[in-house]
Amino acid sequence: MFQHQRPFGRAISQILVVIALALLAAPLAMIVRSSLDGQGLENYVVVVTTTPFLKFLLNSVVISVVTVGLVLICSISSAYAVATLRPTGSRIAMVAILAGMSLPGIALVVPLFYVIQALNLLNTYWAVIVPLTAISIPFGALVATNYIRALPVELYEAARIDGASNWAFFVRILIPVARPILAVITIFTFLAAWNEYTLPLVFIQDTDLQVLTQVPTYFQSQRLVDTPKIFAASVLISLPIVLAYVLMQRLFRQGMSAGAVK
Repeated sequence: MFQHQRPFGRAISQILVVIALALLAAPLAMIVRSSLDGQGLENYVVVVTTTPFLKFLLNSVVISVVTVGLVLICSISSAYAVATLRPTGSRIAMVAILAGMSLPGIALVVPLFYVIQALNLLNTYWAVIVPLTAISIPFGALVATNYIRALPVELYEAARIDGASNWAFFVRILIPVARPILAVITIFTFLAAWNEYTLPLVFIQDTDLQVLTQVPTYFQSQRLVDTPKIFAASVLISLPIVLAYVLMQRLFRQGMSAGAVK
């Protein structure tokens, strides 16, 4: 990263990176420290044993995994159509998809509620999965389209000369090549689905189907807020996200930097 800089510029850059890391790490350290106030590690035991933590964990996993799967399929498919196949009306369709990025999710809660109610999906996993998928597709389609457009055109032409159909090129060549950008979409979609609070709160009233972000509410009321337990729950909720990034960080970095030198 710093090999092309002069010694003075390299030192300044490294100092700035250290400062940035310190600013990012300080709030996280404060949260972990606050989660240990009072009863220490017992706070984590209380969070797991006195709430439906494991049940909520399973619900969050189901919603997040299904949402990620649907977003990946829709994003890479639409990107392939727009960037490579280019059927009539593909640009208009892409503009319509990206228009969804201009609307904040909270502004869609009321119309989404009526749609989910009309489809008889209230108090089901799909009541959260469908809106989350629809909200996440524009971002996934955008970054996937930019990634595919940066690939050499000769890749597609060579496959066609060798007799590969559009479907064969998509499955056997494009998807393996697009793994870095798929990792980026996976991380961001999983992060959004895992941390979603409003949609499960509004669309799911059945306690057995609630998600992990509802756990901190068990430790707050009008008269009492158990801050250490809330922070302990927040730390536990964040662990799967950290684990997902650690497992996919190499592909994530490749995807984020893809096309930067083209």
